[in-house]
Amino acid sequence: MSVSRPGRSDDQTKLTNAETAAIAANTRELIVQLSRGNVKPAHALAQRVQADLKTILKSDVQEASALRRQAQQTMFAVEEVLSLVDQSDLRGAWEAARDAAKEWRAFTEIQK
Repeated sequence: MSVSRPGRSDDQTKLTNAETAAIAANTRELIVQLSRGNVKPAHALAQRVQADLKTILKSDVQEASALRRQAQQTMFAVEEVLSLVDQSDLRGAWEAARDAAKEWRAFTEIQK
């Protein structure tokens, strides 16, 4: 996932539509897998979303940017998903995944 864009300031840094769509799609699929009780695929999807969000958070995006704030909020929800899946609380993990999807959707709507 590429976050920095040469020749742009941090305020101008944007994810491509494909990158934001991938995170959104993975959070939606995470909800589906959890609702079906598919623990291993759900855990793998949560880890994939977590890795994408870590890429954003470790990038040179400004601390106060909307991207960083939404990535942090989404990350909190994804970390909760992973914790709840490890505790076999699939209902709680589903709710946390729904929260993660909402957080990321809020960001993508701002970008439109």
